[in-house]
Amino acid sequence: MMRRAALLALAALALPAWAIQPPPRVELDFSVSAGSMDIGEGHDVLQHDGKTYTIASELKTVGVAAVLYKLDIRREARGFVTPAGLQPIHFEEARTRKAPRAVDFDWKAKTITLTDGDKRQTLPLPENTYDQTSFAYAFAFRPLPEKMPTIYLSDGRKLSDYEYRNVGKEKLKTPIGELDTLHIEKVRDADDKRGFEVWLAVAHHHLPVRIRYVEKNGQVIDSTITRIEYK
Repeated sequence: MMRRAALLALAALALPAWAIQPPPRVELDFSVSAGSMDIGEGHDVLQHDGKTYTIASELKTVGVAAVLYKLDIRREARGFVTPAGLQPIHFEEARTRKAPRAVDFDWKAKTITLTDGDKRQTLPLPENTYDQTSFAYAFAFRPLPEKMPTIYLSDGRKLSDYEYRNVGKEKLKTPIGELDTLHIEKVRDADDKRGFEVWLAVAHHHLPVRIRYVEKNGQVIDSTITRIEYK
Protein backbone atom coordinates (compact mmCIF):
# COMPACT_ATOMS: atom_id res chain seq x y z
CA MET A 1 0.00 0.00 0.00
CA MET A 2 2.81 2.41 0.91
CA ARG A 3 4.64 1.54 -2.31
CA ARG A 4 1.50 2.27 -4.37
CA ALA A 5 1.03 5.62 -2.60
CA ALA A 6 4.64 6.55 -3.29
CA LEU A 7 4.25 5.66 -6.99
CA LEU A 8 1.11 7.79 -7.22
CA ALA A 9 2.90 10.72 -5.59
CA LEU A 10 5.81 10.42 -8.04
CA ALA A 11 3.38 10.22 -10.95
CA ALA A 12 1.67 13.40 -9.79
CA LEU A 13 5.02 15.19 -9.59
CA ALA A 14 5.81 14.10 -13.14
CA LEU A 15 2.64 15.69 -14.50
CA PRO A 16 2.65 19.28 -15.76
CA ALA A 17 0.89 21.66 -13.36
CA TRP A 18 -2.16 22.07 -15.60
CA ALA A 19 -2.77 18.32 -15.64
CA ILE A 20 -3.49 18.33 -11.91
CA GLN A 21 -7.06 19.60 -11.70
CA PRO A 22 -8.20 21.99 -8.97
CA PRO A 23 -9.85 20.48 -5.88
CA PRO A 24 -13.55 19.59 -6.26
CA ARG A 25 -14.69 22.88 -4.72
CA VAL A 26 -12.89 26.22 -4.75
CA GLU A 27 -14.19 29.52 -3.39
CA LEU A 28 -12.61 32.80 -4.47
CA ASP A 29 -13.28 36.31 -3.18
CA PHE A 30 -12.32 39.46 -5.07
CA SER A 31 -12.19 43.17 -4.37
CA VAL A 32 -13.65 45.10 -7.30
CA SER A 33 -12.62 48.60 -8.33
CA ALA A 34 -13.49 51.08 -11.05
CA GLY A 35 -10.41 53.19 -11.66
CA SER A 36 -9.14 54.22 -8.22
CA MET A 37 -12.51 53.68 -6.50
CA ASP A 38 -13.44 50.48 -4.64
CA ILE A 39 -16.94 49.64 -5.79
CA GLY A 40 -17.74 46.15 -4.63
CA GLU A 41 -16.98 42.53 -3.90
CA GLY A 42 -16.92 39.44 -6.06
CA HIS A 43 -17.48 35.85 -5.01
CA ASP A 44 -16.90 32.83 -7.28
CA VAL A 45 -17.51 29.16 -6.55
CA LEU A 46 -16.03 26.51 -8.86
CA GLN A 47 -17.20 22.92 -8.39
CA HIS A 48 -16.32 19.85 -10.45
CA ASP A 49 -16.10 16.07 -10.20
CA GLY A 50 -13.62 15.54 -13.02
CA LYS A 51 -16.45 15.02 -15.51
CA THR A 52 -18.77 18.00 -15.06
CA TYR A 53 -18.34 21.52 -13.66
CA THR A 54 -20.34 24.46 -12.43
CA ILE A 55 -19.24 28.04 -11.78
CA ALA A 56 -21.31 30.56 -9.84
CA SER A 57 -20.01 34.13 -9.98
CA GLU A 58 -21.44 37.13 -8.15
CA LEU A 59 -20.49 40.80 -8.09
CA LYS A 60 -22.16 43.19 -5.66
CA THR A 61 -21.56 46.91 -5.32
CA VAL A 62 -21.29 48.22 -1.76
CA GLY A 63 -21.35 51.58 0.03
CA VAL A 64 -21.52 54.72 -2.09
CA ALA A 65 -20.84 52.66 -5.21
CA ALA A 66 -24.13 50.81 -4.68
CA VAL A 67 -25.88 54.15 -5.31
CA LEU A 68 -23.60 55.37 -8.11
CA TYR A 69 -23.17 52.16 -10.09
CA LYS A 70 -25.96 49.80 -9.00
CA LEU A 71 -23.95 47.02 -10.63
CA ASP A 72 -25.06 43.68 -9.19
CA ILE A 73 -24.34 40.72 -11.44
CA ARG A 74 -24.86 37.00 -11.02
CA ARG A 75 -23.53 34.54 -13.59
CA GLU A 76 -23.80 30.77 -13.66
CA ALA A 77 -22.04 28.39 -16.04
CA ARG A 78 -22.00 24.62 -16.31
CA GLY A 79 -20.64 22.00 -18.66
CA PHE A 80 -18.30 19.04 -19.08
CA VAL A 81 -14.67 18.51 -18.14
CA THR A 82 -13.00 16.82 -21.14
CA PRO A 83 -9.41 15.83 -21.99
CA ALA A 84 -9.28 19.06 -24.04
CA GLY A 85 -10.53 21.19 -21.13
CA LEU A 86 -13.87 22.76 -20.29
CA GLN A 87 -16.79 22.30 -22.67
CA PRO A 88 -19.63 24.66 -21.65
CA ILE A 89 -23.25 23.59 -21.96
CA HIS A 90 -25.22 26.46 -20.39
CA PHE A 91 -24.59 30.00 -19.19
CA GLU A 92 -26.94 32.59 -17.72
CA GLU A 93 -26.57 36.13 -16.44
CA ALA A 94 -28.78 38.38 -14.33
CA ARG A 95 -27.63 42.00 -14.19
CA THR A 96 -29.10 45.13 -12.61
CA ARG A 97 -31.26 47.14 -15.04
CA LYS A 98 -30.71 44.73 -17.93
CA ALA A 99 -32.69 41.84 -19.38
CA PRO A 100 -31.46 38.36 -18.40
CA ARG A 101 -29.17 36.63 -20.86
CA ALA A 102 -28.38 32.98 -21.53
CA VAL A 103 -26.28 30.79 -23.82
CA ASP A 104 -26.95 27.14 -24.68
CA PHE A 105 -24.29 25.03 -26.42
CA ASP A 106 -25.27 21.98 -28.51
CA TRP A 107 -21.95 20.34 -29.37
CA LYS A 108 -23.56 17.41 -31.22
CA ALA A 109 -25.58 19.65 -33.53
CA LYS A 110 -22.76 22.24 -33.59
CA THR A 111 -25.17 25.06 -32.77
CA ILE A 112 -25.24 27.77 -30.11
CA THR A 113 -28.42 29.50 -28.98
CA LEU A 114 -28.22 33.03 -27.58
CA THR A 115 -30.97 34.58 -25.47
CA ASP A 116 -30.99 38.29 -24.69
CA GLY A 117 -34.28 39.16 -23.00
CA ASP A 118 -36.96 38.41 -25.62
CA LYS A 119 -34.42 38.06 -28.43
CA ARG A 120 -33.33 34.55 -29.36
CA GLN A 121 -31.04 33.35 -32.14
CA THR A 122 -29.30 30.11 -33.08
CA LEU A 123 -25.91 30.17 -34.81
CA PRO A 124 -23.22 27.69 -35.90
CA LEU A 125 -20.99 26.67 -32.99
CA PRO A 126 -17.23 26.98 -33.70
CA GLU A 127 -14.52 25.12 -31.81
CA ASN A 128 -12.94 26.98 -28.87
CA THR A 129 -16.22 28.65 -27.92
CA TYR A 130 -16.87 29.64 -24.30
CA ASP A 131 -19.16 31.74 -22.22
CA GLN A 132 -17.22 34.55 -20.56
CA THR A 133 -17.30 32.93 -17.10
CA SER A 134 -16.03 29.52 -18.21
CA PHE A 135 -13.21 31.11 -20.23
CA ALA A 136 -11.64 32.68 -17.12
CA TYR A 137 -11.35 29.17 -15.58
CA ALA A 138 -10.51 27.24 -18.75
CA PHE A 139 -6.76 27.10 -18.15
CA ALA A 140 -7.12 25.38 -14.80
CA PHE A 141 -8.13 22.35 -16.90
CA ARG A 142 -5.96 22.60 -20.02
CA PRO A 143 -2.44 23.73 -20.96
CA LEU A 144 -1.81 27.34 -21.86
CA PRO A 145 -0.32 27.42 -25.38
CA GLU A 146 2.38 29.88 -26.35
CA LYS A 147 0.26 30.94 -29.33
CA MET A 148 -3.42 30.90 -28.52
CA PRO A 149 -6.02 29.91 -31.11
CA THR A 150 -8.93 32.16 -32.01
CA ILE A 151 -11.38 32.18 -29.09
CA TYR A 152 -15.13 32.62 -29.51
CA LEU A 153 -17.03 34.15 -26.60
CA SER A 154 -20.67 34.85 -25.87
CA ASP A 155 -22.64 36.39 -23.02
CA GLY A 156 -26.01 35.80 -24.71
CA ARG A 157 -25.97 39.08 -26.61
CA LYS A 158 -23.76 38.01 -29.51
CA LEU A 159 -21.03 35.57 -30.50
CA SER A 160 -17.67 37.22 -31.13
CA ASP A 161 -14.25 35.94 -32.14
CA TYR A 162 -11.17 37.28 -30.38
CA GLU A 163 -7.45 36.87 -30.55
CA TYR A 164 -5.63 36.52 -27.23
CA ARG A 165 -1.96 36.50 -26.45
CA ASN A 166 0.11 35.02 -23.67
CA VAL A 167 1.91 38.07 -22.26
CA GLY A 168 4.11 35.86 -20.09
CA LYS A 169 5.04 35.44 -16.44
CA GLU A 170 4.41 38.28 -14.00
CA LYS A 171 4.68 38.86 -10.25
CA LEU A 172 1.35 40.08 -8.92
CA LYS A 173 0.96 41.74 -5.51
CA THR A 174 -2.35 40.83 -3.91
CA PRO A 175 -3.95 40.86 -0.43
CA ILE A 176 -3.07 37.15 -0.13
CA GLY A 177 0.59 37.79 -0.97
CA GLU A 178 2.80 38.09 -4.03
CA LEU A 179 1.85 35.50 -6.65
CA ASP A 180 3.61 34.13 -9.70
CA THR A 181 1.11 34.47 -12.53
CA LEU A 182 0.65 33.98 -16.24
CA HIS A 183 -0.86 37.04 -17.89
CA ILE A 184 -3.31 36.69 -20.81
CA GLU A 185 -4.80 39.63 -22.67
CA LYS A 186 -7.16 40.24 -25.55
CA VAL A 187 -5.50 41.59 -28.69
CA ARG A 188 -7.31 44.80 -29.62
CA ASP A 189 -7.50 46.57 -32.95
CA ALA A 190 -7.12 50.34 -33.00
CA ASP A 191 -10.91 50.84 -33.04
CA ASP A 192 -11.69 48.15 -30.45
CA LYS A 193 -12.62 49.86 -27.18
CA ARG A 194 -13.40 46.72 -25.16
CA GLY A 195 -10.56 45.01 -23.32
CA PHE A 196 -10.08 41.88 -21.24
CA GLU A 197 -7.11 40.59 -19.25
CA VAL A 198 -6.71 37.75 -16.79
CA TRP A 199 -3.84 36.75 -14.49
CA LEU A 200 -3.60 33.01 -13.63
CA ALA A 201 -1.87 31.93 -10.41
CA VAL A 202 0.77 29.28 -11.07
CA ALA A 203 0.67 27.95 -7.47
CA HIS A 204 -3.14 27.87 -7.45
CA HIS A 205 -3.93 25.57 -10.38
CA HIS A 206 -3.86 28.46 -12.86
CA LEU A 207 -7.03 29.88 -11.34
CA PRO A 208 -7.82 33.55 -12.10
CA VAL A 209 -6.53 35.91 -9.40
CA ARG A 210 -7.02 39.15 -11.28
CA ILE A 211 -9.55 39.97 -14.00
CA ARG A 212 -9.63 43.31 -15.79
CA TYR A 213 -12.39 44.53 -18.12
CA VAL A 214 -12.38 47.70 -20.18
CA GLU A 215 -15.92 48.71 -21.12
CA LYS A 216 -16.91 50.34 -24.40
CA ASN A 217 -17.09 53.73 -22.66
CA GLY A 218 -13.53 53.33 -21.38
CA GLN A 219 -14.47 52.41 -17.81
CA VAL A 220 -12.06 49.91 -16.26
CA ILE A 221 -13.42 47.24 -13.90
CA ASP A 222 -10.66 45.46 -11.99
CA SER A 223 -11.13 42.38 -9.75
CA THR A 224 -8.25 41.26 -7.48
CA ILE A 225 -8.19 38.14 -5.34
CA THR A 226 -8.61 38.53 -1.56
CA ARG A 227 -9.22 34.89 -0.59
CA ILE A 228 -8.90 31.39 -2.04
CA GLU A 229 -10.31 28.46 -0.11
CA TYR A 230 -10.21 24.82 -1.17
CA LYS A 231 -12.79 22.34 0.05
